[in-house]
Amino acid sequence: MATFLLLHGAWHGGWCWEDVARRLIAADHRVEAPDLPGLGGDAANLSPDIGLESHLACAQAALEDLQGAVVCGHSYGGVLARGLLDRCPDLVNGLVLIEALWPDDGQAALDCIAPAARTLFLQRTEAEGDGWRLPPPDPAQFAIADPALRAGIAARMTDHPFRTFQDPLRLRGPARLPETRRFLIATDRDPQPYAETAAALTAEGWTLVEHPGGHEMMVTQPQLVADLLLESATAGAQSQTAAAAPGRSPQP
Repeated sequence: MATFLLLHGAWHGGWCWEDVARRLIAADHRVEAPDLPGLGGDAANLSPDIGLESHLACAQAALEDLQGAVVCGHSYGGVLARGLLDRCPDLVNGLVLIEALWPDDGQAALDCIAPAARTLFLQRTEAEGDGWRLPPPDPAQFAIADPALRAGIAARMTDHPFRTFQDPLRLRGPARLPETRRFLIATDRDPQPYAETAAALTAEGWTLVEHPGGHEMMVTQPQLVADLLLESATAGAQSQTAAAAPGRSPQP
């Protein structure tokens, strides 16, 4: 049995992983897809006090409960995946990012997005969110071809605690990366906001996976995402077995 931790992005909740989780659970694997504080099923508790540390603590508690997992982060969820890798690298058995942010030490989520988007987020938070809530965007910008899926996502998205975008991520040292690392990017977004991140991670040895499906591929392409997660779990297990084989020393 493999274990998976699925981290949703801004304005979302654990609901966005339902189709992926159902496939993994049907194959007898364990899945955690927590609602981050103030989002999803916890949206009623949204408050100005929720910052990046609130979300990191939630994600870390889920990872520790699983006692290790393949971690998958979507969009803003990549910030949390990056933080988990720094805080408890021995529990991260593999990484799958879906068009996700990947900040360096001292960077906030806002630092990882295009200047025009950053300005828009700031303006909308001030004008529509009392200075601390970021209202959800029009999901049409996510390049979701199916109108029903697009409407369903729009109906479930909620305001996001803006402080989590402003708080810098503090890292303790160089990343201890698992051998299995995949970055999934949509081929049907133009311009592609994550092209620069994808190129940088590919240069560092990540496997780039390109596929149509827009920004919400856990919803539009759940079988693809489930397959990538299962492949990552299998590859990670084989790597650990090889590292522990007689005559070889485990990698640091």
